Amino acid sequence: MAEQTWAAQQLFALAAKTPQFKERALYLALAELSEEQQRRIQLAQDELDGRTWNPSRW
Repeated sequence: MAEQTWAAQQLFALAAKTPQFKERALYLALAELSEEQQRRIQLAQDELDGRTWNPSRW
């Protein structure tokens, strides 16, 4: 989680420094992709935890 936060901060900083629209759009898209990947990882972990601790499947 900390790595994702650091990467997003770096991408936003790069986007702020870049004068070209295409590069700025790329950095912002990468930051958005990183956030979405982190959200999906968390959902998968939560699903795994839920399936593991389901008493009806013991």
